Amino acid sequence: MGGWLVDAAVTVGGEVLIVLAFLHMLSSRRSPGSMIAWTLAIFLVPYVAVPVYFLFGHRKLIRKYNKLTFTLRPVDGTQPLCDHPLERLLCATGLPPASSDNRFSLHDTPQSAYALLKEEIESAQKSIDICLYQLKLDDVTLPLLTRLAQRAEEGVRVRLLLDSIGSAKLYLFQKRLGFLRKAGVRVIFFMPFLQLPVRNFVNLRNHRKIYIFDNATLVTGGMNLSDDYMAPDERGVYYRDFICRLEGKAVHFYAQIFEADWAFATGTAAQTPPPAPERGGTACIQVAPSGPDTPTDGVVEGLLDAICTAQQRVWIFTPYFVPNDDFQQALSIASHRGVELKIVVPAHSDHLISDLGRGSFLRELASKGAQVLLYRGPVLHAKAMLFDDRCAVVGTINFDNRSLYYNFEAASFLYSPKEIGIIDRWAGKILGETEPYSPSENIWQVRLENLMRMLAPLV
Repeated sequence: MGGWLVDAAVTVGGEVLIVLAFLHMLSSRRSPGSMIAWTLAIFLVPYVAVPVYFLFGHRKLIRKYNKLTFTLRPVDGTQPLCDHPLERLLCATGLPPASSDNRFSLHDTPQSAYALLKEEIESAQKSIDICLYQLKLDDVTLPLLTRLAQRAEEGVRVRLLLDSIGSAKLYLFQKRLGFLRKAGVRVIFFMPFLQLPVRNFVNLRNHRKIYIFDNATLVTGGMNLSDDYMAPDERGVYYRDFICRLEGKAVHFYAQIFEADWAFATGTAAQTPPPAPERGGTACIQVAPSGPDTPTDGVVEGLLDAICTAQQRVWIFTPYFVPNDDFQQALSIASHRGVELKIVVPAHSDHLISDLGRGSFLRELASKGAQVLLYRGPVLHAKAMLFDDRCAVVGTINFDNRSLYYNFEAASFLYSPKEIGIIDRWAGKILGETEPYSPSENIWQVRLENLMRMLAPLV
């Protein structure tokens, strides 16, 4: 009798949760593709998919736990500075206009990236603020972290904000960070995943990589802090990536992003950083955060517009390519219009599910005239896009649903010819190390890729 009651309670409870999940999907106005994917998952494995949905199915923070209103304060007033419709579109979504007179440089080798961070840590006089998705303690990072501790002891304010999922080992074993805290470094984890699930939203991760020195110099890009990305010696490096160094007014916007993230993670009021000193460079840069803390999907709208209005080329370099239907259709139309469409991905990324998920999308674009290219060498982890010769986009955003719609990200839209040329030359080097994509003819792999396409909104 008791066993029958337990079985009945489990069955009824499961059905109630399934109904609640569908009601939540309807109330949150999800895209049809996302609803279909979750419905399929719930139909196939309901007792797994429903709990996963309530843990991972949110895209924006519930109002009760929302961050402070994310509004970047303009430096140069409110009027667009560059003669580019994309800048005006991003401004219309609530993002600030581009700032001028910035200095921009690219560091695309493990050695130069390591040397840059070492030099900036050494030269900082007042403050060092670092936001990272992944930090590992290894032979490469320990000397840098040891020097951070020493700088804190010397009176430099050092703050380190780590994502609790990306840096899960350090989150679970925080004693390893004791030497930093003892020296005065403030180490905080973003959305600790051991808190109540309703509070932390496990799927909303801080994927930003921001290094700010004295509120005057910024380092950002796709590189996490580990020997997988950077090292004095290139041997053994697992990823091919780059980081960018910025000086000038654009740094102020990244400082605001860091302060908002820090305030949310610490439960304190967000501070307004001082304006960054002017440097008199040539770079015209528009800083664009995206994620659950932004009221609109400005970056998504901007990228869609850039694809739809490009006249000569759309080049996309990304480790993970799992677009939604809107982006897939925009790319297909661009190819049909005669735009040179290049999609560059690693031959094999570090996520098998992502590689399976991309297959159907790449196969379709290749059939419509797109040049799909596979990078041979270390796993290509860099994120960059080129639209004609008038805009380049760099930052932390991957070309997949998680990065575009769920993660906290930050991107720089470059509108100045010199800086676009820097990205163009980097792209040329990468293209020289690629080979054409050849779709698999294995019927079972094709069927698996098609199934994964149906589940793409969950990847």
